[in-house]
Amino acid sequence: MIKKWTISLLSSALLLLPLTTEPSYAAEVPTSTTINNGQINNGRVLVPLRAVSENLGASLQWFQADKVIKIKNGNSTIWLAANFKRVIIESAPSSETPDTPSREYVDLDTATQVIQGTTYVPLRFVSQSLGAVVSWDQLSKHATVTLGNKGLIVNMESPSNQIPEKNKITDSRLKLLSDKLNQASKVSSIKNVNSTFQPYFTDRLIKSLVQNKGLNTAGTYEAPVTSPIYTSKHSATLTQSVILANGLTGEDQYAEDRTVTLVFTNGTWKVDSVNKGSRVLISGFSDYDPQ
Repeated sequence: MIKKWTISLLSSALLLLPLTTEPSYAAEVPTSTTINNGQINNGRVLVPLRAVSENLGASLQWFQADKVIKIKNGNSTIWLAANFKRVIIESAPSSETPDTPSREYVDLDTATQVIQGTTYVPLRFVSQSLGAVVSWDQLSKHATVTLGNKGLIVNMESPSNQIPEKNKITDSRLKLLSDKLNQASKVSSIKNVNSTFQPYFTDRLIKSLVQNKGLNTAGTYEAPVTSPIYTSKHSATLTQSVILANGLTGEDQYAEDRTVTLVFTNGTWKVDSVNKGSRVLISGFSDYDPQ
């Protein structure tokens, strides 16, 4: 029977271990490395995949076309996929199913994310999966990871585009825009496309909807699980993914990705354009129940 659980993490410590008054353990390790491009997503720390592989000696593989990460740790194999919170853990087959690896699923509070071409992974889960110890310094806002004689200090990256808090996209607005994009996947049944979507989309996107009779994307995307990336004070991008179907053999799933361009206009955030792509994942990153 597949075990499935959700990791509950302390929000005050950004999913890292409680602080102590002792000096930083990583500071005592002569081989410790400091990086300055940690990210925060949903109150959780993400780090570049390369930082983990280069500084903690992990055996990692990145499959660019599928946007999937494979981590080997002893007899276990850990799989992560961009834009999905679920992690797949495969271990040695049981005596009951000698030809099939045993599987467990972990649903995290944040997702693996590709940010401006760099793949970021959840720091705490990946580090502890490799046997590392993680701590968080609330005052200086940096994480410390130690594994044997290796150490990694992660400082949070200062945004290149300083957006006033009052102008940032709220989670509720993001979800609303995502829902409206689902509705706009097909617009043949909508009598007045312009008035329906004018509060949420730019005129350019609405014109495209009319011409193309909808976005021609899936209409089943859930609330965003990745953070928007601000490309300027008035623009941002958001990526989302959804499973469209199971493969014929049940060993893989077909996913659609949509990249949403957002603009800040007249005091509110609207969708300006949408691009879609597709990929094939190993089965299990998301439940799929054909209707």
